[in-house]
Amino acid sequence: MAGVVEKIKAQSSEERTGALIEVLDAAFGDLVAAEPHAYRRKYRKMAADPFKFYRGSAPLFYADVAEDDDPWADERTSRVWIQGDLHAENFGTYMDSAGILVFDVNDFDEAYLGHFTWDLKRLAASLALIAFAKALSDDTVRDMITAFVTSYAEQVRSFAGEDADRSFRLTLETTHGALHDVLLEARLASRLELLQRLTTVEDHDRRFADGSGVRRLDDAEREEVEAAYGEYLETIPERKRHHSISYRVKDVVGRMAPASAAPGFRPTTC
Repeated sequence: MAGVVEKIKAQSSEERTGALIEVLDAAFGDLVAAEPHAYRRKYRKMAADPFKFYRGSAPLFYADVAEDDDPWADERTSRVWIQGDLHAENFGTYMDSAGILVFDVNDFDEAYLGHFTWDLKRLAASLALIAFAKALSDDTVRDMITAFVTSYAEQVRSFAGEDADRSFRLTLETTHGALHDVLLEARLASRLELLQRLTTVEDHDRRFADGSGVRRLDDAEREEVEAAYGEYLETIPERKRHHSISYRVKDVVGRMAPASAAPGFRPTTC
C-alpha cells in the first residue's frame, strides 16, 4: 500500500476531495438519485468514523489500488476470484446446506476477478482502522497484520500441496479458542429470532415487515424477481433439493443492503 499512501499524500486537500466526489458519484450517483433518503443515511454513517467511511467506500479503495504497482500480479494472479470487499466485518457464521454451523466470509456481493493482493490490502487496512479506533499501539497493529498475512500464505501453500481445499471449513469440530466461542454463541441464536425481527404476520400469513430501507415492489419488478428466482431453483442439484414447498415465495421486497448500500431483493419462502 506504500504507493497508494504516497500518491494520496502528494495530492492537495482540494485534489483529494475532488477525486473522492468523482469516484463516489460514478459508483453511486444513479442509486442516490433513485434512493436519496437511503444514501443520505449511508453517508451520515460513513461520516461517523474512519472505519465506517472505509467500509462504505469500496469504489474509492479500488480507484486507488488499481493504479498501485503490484509486483505479485502476473497473468495468473491478476485475474483470480476475489471476495471484493474483504473487511473485518464481512466475516461471520452461517449454516451450510448440510446444517453445519460454519465461520467464514459471509458477504460475496462484490466478488470480482482481480488481483489477489487487493483482498489482502483491503482486510489489512480494515484491521488497522479498527485497531487505531481502539487505541492499540503501532506494534500491535503491525503484529496483527503480520499474523494475518503469514497465516494466509501458509494456508494457500497448504491448499496448493493437497486436495483438502474443497473440504476445509471452520466449524465447532475444527476450531478452538475465541473462534470456537463465537460459533458456540451463534449456535444459541435461533432462526425464529431472525424471522421475527424481519417479518410480521398478517391475516395468518407471514410477510416482510415494512421499515427503514424496505421498499415494496410493483408488479413488473416482482415478476422479474420471481422469474430470476425460478431460474435459480433450476440450478440446485436434485440430490440437494428440499421438499418443494420449501421454495414457495411468500413475499418479495426491495431492500437496501447496509454493508454496501446497494439495493437488492430478498424472497422469503416457506
